[in-house]
Amino acid sequence: MKAKKTNKLQLSNDDLLRYNKHILLEEIQTDGLEILKQKHVAIIGLGGLGCPVAQYLSTSGLGKITLIDHDVVEETNLQRQILYTSEDLGLYKADVACKRLKILNPDINIEGYSIRFTNDSVSLMKDVDIIIDATDNFKSRSLINKISLLLKKPLVMGAAIKMQGQVAVFRNDLFDMPCYNCLYDDIEDEINSCTDLGVLSTLTGMIGSLQATEVIKTLIGFGESLESKLLLVDLKYMSFRTVKIVKDNKCKICN
Repeated sequence: MKAKKTNKLQLSNDDLLRYNKHILLEEIQTDGLEILKQKHVAIIGLGGLGCPVAQYLSTSGLGKITLIDHDVVEETNLQRQILYTSEDLGLYKADVACKRLKILNPDINIEGYSIRFTNDSVSLMKDVDIIIDATDNFKSRSLINKISLLLKKPLVMGAAIKMQGQVAVFRNDLFDMPCYNCLYDDIEDEINSCTDLGVLSTLTGMIGSLQATEVIKTLIGFGESLESKLLLVDLKYMSFRTVKIVKDNKCKICN
């Protein structure tokens, strides 16, 4: 479904030049860029997934990005978290990411919060258009899903472990749609994170790029999205499979 056009926004000459390759795409053009320039997204988690999501969205024409992550940069992060270098060790990821993304695109309106995402973070989400879950554990994903439902915001989820990844779009802004907990309910907690089992560096880049793509498609409204679908990626065997997500009428979260 084509996204509704927002109020007319005057694009600058710098915009027309910087985002020229997007403007040349039939699916985006200047109308799509005008929509993106007025959109605000939130990225929760600035690890292996959050780094490519933030990098690509910050250079794609979005108006505002909010970054949330309470962690500091560690040496084990550098294998896959592409926004950081050895000089950033011990620094807060949100601070480093903001600084680096500002270098990539000085015109981007970007805010970073070095905090743990909790129920108290609702106020930061109220004016965002899409919430992006780039965390690495069930507890955080479940909380993000609940807040997305509360605020009626679309949710783009990604996950990566070992050589397998997942991407899904949950339209928590629409009535009677499946949510994250319809898919994964009653999971005790993460015992299989990339910290425990490892992850292929290129997998996080691929999944993060797919998440960023779904964000752009959802905001502008073109193509076929992963709305209420789960994309399963296996890089070891180079297989890609999509399954439909069905609403669980007994789900304790969205019902």
